Amino acid sequence: MTTVGVVLIGRNEGLRLQASIASVLQEAEHSNLHLEVVYVDSGSTDGSVAFARSKGLTVVQLDMSIPFTAARARNEGFAALNAGAQAPDYVQFIDGDCQLE
Repeated sequence: MTTVGVVLIGRNEGLRLQASIASVLQEAEHSNLHLEVVYVDSGSTDGSVAFARSKGLTVVQLDMSIPFTAARARNEGFAALNAGAQAPDYVQFIDGDCQLE
């Protein structure tokens, strides 16, 4: 089975993050793919981390003493995917205010 890793990044995206996560998880339900999803959070204060964890996502919380950039978040998410038991065959990067179509 093909494994696809998804790195989803965000900060205080609220309902947009919920829709983004739903779109990713829906893809897993309707495909013959194994998805590994990592949510990388850049200091959210709106419950984004708790929501992502409640959906079974691996969560990486960036160290707040180092400046946030989207590139840093994507790189740390990619590293988390590759640290797992099996590296994904493909990786999809998505921002927390976007949805998969």
